[in-house]
Amino acid sequence: MLAFVLWPATAAAEDRVTVRGNYYREVSTRVLQPTVDVTVDVPDERLTLGATYVLDAVTSASIATGTTEVTGGDNTFTEIRHETAAYAQSKLGQWGLGGFFRYSTETDYRSRSLGISGQRELLQRTVTLSLSYAYNFDRFDRIQANTGARLPWCGGSQDIASCSGSGVGLGTNLVQTHYVAAGYTHVLHKHVLGLLTAETAVVRGPQDNPYRGAQLLVTYETHPVRRTRFAVAPGVRWILPKANLVLEPRYRFYKDSWDISAHAPELRVHYRFAKHFRARARYRYYRQSAAFFWRDDGNFAEPTGLCSQDTVENCATADPKLDAWDSHTPGIQLVYELDGLATRNGLRWLDQGWISATYNHVFQSTRFGQARLGALAFSLAY
Repeated sequence: MLAFVLWPATAAAEDRVTVRGNYYREVSTRVLQPTVDVTVDVPDERLTLGATYVLDAVTSASIATGTTEVTGGDNTFTEIRHETAAYAQSKLGQWGLGGFFRYSTETDYRSRSLGISGQRELLQRTVTLSLSYAYNFDRFDRIQANTGARLPWCGGSQDIASCSGSGVGLGTNLVQTHYVAAGYTHVLHKHVLGLLTAETAVVRGPQDNPYRGAQLLVTYETHPVRRTRFAVAPGVRWILPKANLVLEPRYRFYKDSWDISAHAPELRVHYRFAKHFRARARYRYYRQSAAFFWRDDGNFAEPTGLCSQDTVENCATADPKLDAWDSHTPGIQLVYELDGLATRNGLRWLDQGWISATYNHVFQSTRFGQARLGALAFSLAY
């Protein structure tokens, strides 16, 4: 999945600090992710600067460590990922501009991203056009289990001893991604907003997992070194003022050069059930086809060259997300706006603040089984 965030200009920027705690749990993986985001207007809402810090603590069970049932089953290990980002956004009349830089590092990879975005309001602000571009460049390594040494990873078809940790192209551990997104919003009625987003990404470089070969009876997993992705997502926001309700149906279609196609309809319902309380319920269904090189029997041979559609015999994968699968995701979010408390003596600093709790449960047909996603957030304007 793409992880680019372009931070487009907002309609009403303000000085704000937001703290989030995210939690993800499935059968063999647990992720704890605290996040801090700070924005400030310099000198006013025409220019907003922001910074974000994210910490990922990922605990997984891995059969690739060589642990067997005789010794107690899968071994668990925890990896820590640090991510920092800086961004700027500006609202000048009917124009909005933005840009960001992000750096992320973990034990066996380093990632850098930069991007720009722009938007233009037309027809008395009833139409908004937006365009975003991001460039992501990552370097991946493989930690050798027997020595703990970190060696550059160029993919399963490349001899790890001859892989280069510098340079560009085949024979290097560089993964490059060019991402472009275009958006269109249109006020169709005073209570109806139409939405349309189209995005594409071109990925070049090693995209296989250096630790999953043991599950295939081959040395390493081997994926194509090229992948082109495309997605289109229409949607509608329909406001029902008398019912304090917003209906938001969405749909996303995805297609890529690995022959994976996916459909993802979703419905979100926003409801204000009290003066300072609002809720959001959602349901998402996701269904995809398998990659052209997926084999249900897992009977792959050792590759003798690059994996591609013309050389399927050189491909090998143990990633269940490349098989055909589907999922159902219901979720709920509750938000309490702190304005009500801000009217009391000594609590005015809570004005425009809010707290939220979010929970989503994923029922998926892959071997990962069910997944639970939770988040708590606290935001204050200052």
